[in-house]
Amino acid sequence: RTQTTCSDRSDFNGNSSGLCLNGTWLQDAAMDSTTVMHILPSIYGILCIVGVAANSLVIYAVATCKKRMVSDIYVLNLAIADMLFLLVMPFTIHQLVRDRHWVFGNFMCKAVTVVDVSNQFTTVGIVTVLCIDRYVAIVHPASERRTIQWTMIINAMVWTGSFLLTVPVMLYSRTLQQEDVEVCILDLPSGPADMYWYTLYQSTVGFIIPLLIISTFYSLTLYHVFRSIRRVRRRQSVWAKRATKTVLMVIAVFLLCWSPFHVMQVLNLSTEAPTPTFLYAYHISICLSYAHSCINPLMLLFFAQNFQERLCPHKLLCSRHTTINKKIAAL
Repeated sequence: RTQTTCSDRSDFNGNSSGLCLNGTWLQDAAMDSTTVMHILPSIYGILCIVGVAANSLVIYAVATCKKRMVSDIYVLNLAIADMLFLLVMPFTIHQLVRDRHWVFGNFMCKAVTVVDVSNQFTTVGIVTVLCIDRYVAIVHPASERRTIQWTMIINAMVWTGSFLLTVPVMLYSRTLQQEDVEVCILDLPSGPADMYWYTLYQSTVGFIIPLLIISTFYSLTLYHVFRSIRRVRRRQSVWAKRATKTVLMVIAVFLLCWSPFHVMQVLNLSTEAPTPTFLYAYHISICLSYAHSCINPLMLLFFAQNFQERLCPHKLLCSRHTTINKKIAAL
């Protein structure tokens, strides 16, 4: 073990050939150099390229739309948060390929670490308020507060809150000379003790509390939809179910990508001698958390009808004409 403390997710903190265990880096031969220096960078590279392209399409679809809906503002902010993170991922890839060696200086070490951690808080914050917005839209459709301007204020508050939550990272992330290389780490004052509390803080604020809020509001939304489905017109019920299904997919992807990471973080606090299986599971959970920035926009592009209509208006118009012609021919 080395006696430098480490951060929570990214391998640019010095974790290229070992595991961040109880706040210290544990070098382990089980993580072979091929996996660390070739396989992981390749996976991250694919996620980065696909994620940047997909998020660019989502941002384009929202930005070029003349009539934006409230949900578009949340989707736009989610895509921007993911895009910012993906744009700094090449630094992570470079760090892996160079076997932990950080060559970009102290300022970029802080900047990349802050963007990485801020992405976690911003993403979960936007998903949470999006779930609350869906509840208000379906259960209280006449609410006067659900406007574009108010939604922009809410998103600004999420970004501000995420920035404030990364203050510890901003203060203590730095470059450090370790043996013959310079690494980028989160160097907390009391070492493992502080890392223990930081990990609990990060998992509680960035996952457990939002998960409780999401579960509560989505359960209330589903209860209202199923209770009132017989009392509304078919067109309204179809719209409600479609909108609810979209939000459900966003939440499901969020849980799929982030749950393993936070579970591994908690297990990491009490693990004294990690097995090779644990090490690989730990890195897979990190890959899944990175994948969230890529899967989210792909899901919207493939399954959200309004985004398909914006990106392919001519195809949609042709499809509508074909449908109309078939109906006329049938008559």
